[in-house]
Amino acid sequence: MMTVRSLTVVRRAAGLAALGAATALFLMVKASAAAPRFLPDDPLPRETDPFDASHVRPAPIPLAWDLISSLFERPGDRATRRATNINTIDEVPDSSWFTNRVGSAPLTEADIARGPDTTAGPASGVWTVVAGKSEGIRPGFTIVDSAHVRWFLKFDAPGYPEQATGAEVVATKLFWALGYNVPETHVAPLRRENLVIAPDATISINGKRRQLTTGDVDRVLGQVERSPDGSYRALASKALEGKPLGGFRYYGTRPDDPNDVVPHENRRELRGMGVFASWIDRVDAKAGNTLDTLVTENGKSVVRHHVLDFGSTLGSGGIAPNDYWEGYQYIFAGSSLLKKLLGFGFPVEPWRTIRYATLRGVGRFEGDHFDPRAWKSRVPNAAYLRAQPDDTFWAARKVVAFTDMIAAAVRSGQYSDPAAELYLTRTLIERRDAIGRAYLGQVNPIVNPVLDAGGVLTFDNAAAEAGALAPSPRYRAEWYVFDNATRTTAPLGTPTDSSEPAMHGPTALPHDVGSYVRVDISAIGLSRAEWASPVQAYFRRGPDAWSLVGLERRADSNASPGDGHTSSN
Repeated sequence: MMTVRSLTVVRRAAGLAALGAATALFLMVKASAAAPRFLPDDPLPRETDPFDASHVRPAPIPLAWDLISSLFERPGDRATRRATNINTIDEVPDSSWFTNRVGSAPLTEADIARGPDTTAGPASGVWTVVAGKSEGIRPGFTIVDSAHVRWFLKFDAPGYPEQATGAEVVATKLFWALGYNVPETHVAPLRRENLVIAPDATISINGKRRQLTTGDVDRVLGQVERSPDGSYRALASKALEGKPLGGFRYYGTRPDDPNDVVPHENRRELRGMGVFASWIDRVDAKAGNTLDTLVTENGKSVVRHHVLDFGSTLGSGGIAPNDYWEGYQYIFAGSSLLKKLLGFGFPVEPWRTIRYATLRGVGRFEGDHFDPRAWKSRVPNAAYLRAQPDDTFWAARKVVAFTDMIAAAVRSGQYSDPAAELYLTRTLIERRDAIGRAYLGQVNPIVNPVLDAGGVLTFDNAAAEAGALAPSPRYRAEWYVFDNATRTTAPLGTPTDSSEPAMHGPTALPHDVGSYVRVDISAIGLSRAEWASPVQAYFRRGPDAWSLVGLERRADSNASPGDGHTSSN
């Protein structure tokens, strides 16, 4: 299995290209085979970007082709394989794609409420419109505030106050906490008299740009929800740092980025995003809702990858509530559509009979009928489709780590009806718990193994901690001496059993600094074949204690992946 350490070898291949593909591959394989399994700095906490990417240029993605290929093809790697960007302890390291936050570092309600924000929103005073947007499903403006900061403004659709704007702010805060790069967003009140038009401002009409006029501004504002006092509630999204390069696809790599070597469909943070999307009902998963930017880090240019545009979440479709089918089937239903045509509209799908809350600011979003395994985005997503059990287990652990932080995120949506805020919080909790039940028991749920200096092994059971486990299992640990140089093992003592997630290791544990042991931890006495397959934990002896350097979770790599994690072949 490829890990972040293996990616270093892959990236070195770029420097071997002059030797020819066959020679480069031979040297890569030989170097990998000769190396010890663990190096002194394992587990790597960050996936680095070693190469300068200053030559990368904007590359717009044809959104129509992206939609068609996603619906009717299966783009990307056809092989069923585990994620290839994890480190030696089976975790996603920090990178230009992802930063570990919830579940990995302490987060407070204040942290969630702040999220990616560096300001309190657009500075008060006059806002200068520098561009208009009358096309697409949500009209808006690009403005520069009185502090000379650029913002993108979007609004709620008439008849649906607070729905899209609230959903976008809440979802942005949650996705930031999950670990993604997202834009700073705020609910921002706006009055027409505070807008002025820049002399060189333009607007796109029918695909053509021309000078923006006062009439254009009034026409755009005439298409959006207006408050009784004459003001407008805007969603203000701060312009991202760096040079915009266009979006990224959920498959393949960016050819001109020398650091983008892992096919996107094999990145765990993109595979696991399907679980996160199901939680908040983010049905609009496409390249058009992403953005790469060229930024400077540590003296060189690198590409940073962002996820954005969360208006189609929490039951909002951006301009109205989601259609009833959204979240339950793709926009092109395929065989199910044919069955309905042949059956003159029958059978009636269960989702057609769901009754939704009618609250100000709340779309078609509920938790009673939510099945994360069956959830679908509007179009198939190449990364979601390839999610394996260990990917969805990783994602579920992130989701169940949200506690009171959920309420803090919902409050940031500034809903005027307390009942709406309470309903959204409760529904997110219900959907969180459903995700835990669906995914935390599908692999051996042993996490956080620790071997102390005295030889006592402790660990956690992620399924038990989330309340997704009944009955309690017994645990077994099998002990081995591990030779890191030759990658061979030898039995050490006899297996130890316990009804608690703690047990003493063999008295013959090595004590030499730099020695290694492997412990295979499994749950016994349950009718769960997945749990009987052990988690292999590797520990290295330091001067004073043992440290975890490796964790191998034997997920069923032959499981059929799918959007909602059912087969779509």
